[in-house]
Amino acid sequence: MIQLEGDLGATDTLRFFEEKLGAGIWRLDVLTGQMHWSRGFHELLGLNPGTVAPSIEEFNQRVHPDDRPLKRDVGDMLLDGLPLEREFRIIRPNGRLRWVHDQAEILFNEAGEPAKLLGVALDITKNYESLQPLRAGIERHDALIRAVEGLVWTASSDGRITSLPNWKAAGQDGPRLVHGHGWVDLLHEEERDAALKSWSVAVETGRPYKVEHRLLQPDGAYRWFRCSAAPILTLDGSIQEWIGTSIDVHDQKQLEFSAPPSRLTGAQMRAARGILNWSVRRLAEQAGVSSGVVRRLEEYDGALPVSDESLEVFRKVLSDSGVELLFPQIGKPGVRPR
Repeated sequence: MIQLEGDLGATDTLRFFEEKLGAGIWRLDVLTGQMHWSRGFHELLGLNPGTVAPSIEEFNQRVHPDDRPLKRDVGDMLLDGLPLEREFRIIRPNGRLRWVHDQAEILFNEAGEPAKLLGVALDITKNYESLQPLRAGIERHDALIRAVEGLVWTASSDGRITSLPNWKAAGQDGPRLVHGHGWVDLLHEEERDAALKSWSVAVETGRPYKVEHRLLQPDGAYRWFRCSAAPILTLDGSIQEWIGTSIDVHDQKQLEFSAPPSRLTGAQMRAARGILNWSVRRLAEQAGVSSGVVRRLEEYDGALPVSDESLEVFRKVLSDSGVELLFPQIGKPGVRPR
């Protein structure tokens, strides 16, 4: 604590600012190599004045090994004649780490030659600690992008692709064609309208986006991709941007196409009606059969005991209405929104 006895002198004023700002002053004589540390600089290092002789070597012992050496920086500074500015960690005698921001300038003598270096160091540990959760989030985000087996992309709130951070790792030739709305031109014409409609609905409502479609490849062939995206919201709930993935599922789709068609089950019919929010009567009207037929068929959990022609009618009605019928090689048949 500074005791006020009349007006503050330069020494007391300097001490006041060092104490309040967590700062310290250092000075180096270029010719003799002698160094001077202010009281605040000693305290920044966790030392009491007079316990060590100030020097670059003594200071470097306090600097974290990964952030050394200061001597080389000072030498570069003298050669370049430019101010020195750097951030590094120091290790105090009690073992605690502190982050320091250091700035220095060269003071010249009357002959225009470097005479002294004058520097000020600030303890910025609180700044680093407050940013640590943000850094951790960024590192997790980067790790997740590296782990994704597909193309990661971001889009603006209105749906324009803005970046593809892992396009090289994903084996793409370049991001130029898919930026903005360029990806639309790569869509296969059979899936283009459905994909655009789904994307427009997602952008307008903020609902997650999920669709499968074919994309044109550099060799002129089309490959199937499963695209998913979710919105990143601002504090007021509006969409800030989108982040999505496009995963190549071409080989999986080829297996599905080559597999013999499976028979529709009663359980799939019930689930499909639930997805579409259809009544028994609505499905019967769409399929051109009576309501009693639909009720009877839905009593079966397994394959429906109907002709292939009747089976195809039900499959087409449900598929055209937005339901995808799933027949995995392992597990039970299922349904999902297309």
